[in-house]
Amino acid sequence: MTISLSVMGKIAKKEFKHYKELNIDIYSAFMNSDFEWACDTCLTTKKAVLANTGLQTPSMNPHLAYFDKNLICKSCGEEFLFTKEEKRFWFEVLKFWIDSEPVSCLKCRREIRVLKSENKILSEILKKELAQISIEELGKVIEVYRKWDKNDRVAFYEAQLKKRRKAATSS
Repeated sequence: MTISLSVMGKIAKKEFKHYKELNIDIYSAFMNSDFEWACDTCLTTKKAVLANTGLQTPSMNPHLAYFDKNLICKSCGEEFLFTKEEKRFWFEVLKFWIDSEPVSCLKCRREIRVLKSENKILSEILKKELAQISIEELGKVIEVYRKWDKNDRVAFYEAQLKKRRKAATSS
């Protein structure tokens, strides 16, 4: 616990201007707090990694260390590992709130991002009047709808594309 207590002491010194006069008992404050920490053995054996509290979004209870945690994906229902390295990235680089956790596994999160991206592409293209959509854009619309197995929409936009190409070659 000496490493975590040392970090806790540094936090207290930074937060309290008159740290010495306050005579703060770091050990008691440490034991009565609700935050993630790791023992010296876990830190030296790399089961946990030391956190940089200065890079975290301000919180009453910053993480002093990160360790792996098993979670259940709400999308696919499978168990997945929220790794200590991911936690460091989430809280120190992306600046997520300390008590946030992923609700989906990495695979499902990637699929969700792709779906959102495809949805954005469709939204941008389909907000135009049909006559204003270019041949290239029609191709993108068909590609997305094909990937989503929306065969009726694929057929509709393929027919539009065919008409557009026919008109372009006859002019």
